[in-house]
Amino acid sequence: MNKNEKNWDNIPSIEGLGIDWEFEPENPLGKRAYVRLTKKDLHVLFQKKEIPVKLISEKREARALLVDVSQGGVSLHVKDAKWENSQLVKLGFFLGSQKVISRGRIRNVREDKGRVLLGIEFVGLPDTNHEFLSGLYSSIKIPK
Repeated sequence: MNKNEKNWDNIPSIEGLGIDWEFEPENPLGKRAYVRLTKKDLHVLFQKKEIPVKLISEKREARALLVDVSQGGVSLHVKDAKWENSQLVKLGFFLGSQKVISRGRIRNVREDKGRVLLGIEFVGLPDTNHEFLSGLYSSIKIPK
């Protein structure tokens, strides 16, 4: 073998290689993991002005209205403020003929236009519902 011939063994090891800056990938959604489908998007897809949601906790049951939905969770309008952050709930609603039922955890409770807005994270959303929700994005034009 010729001494001047290029060889992988002539390249130094990368052990201990470091980067002198912190890398964070750019996320067009900000801190959100999923794109939300708004009430307006859902109206276009399902021709319903309002989508009712059944919401149940250990001590109460309520009817809510869907504000938006993503693969990670939902926002709901409810009439009363007796809901708390970190409260465990079960919820169910229909999008067209697809029934979406999941457990959830309330992540945000706040006042919104005379009603209470709940942000609920899905916990253990069934795969069929996850796939259904992800398929909805291709049905609607999401602005960048």
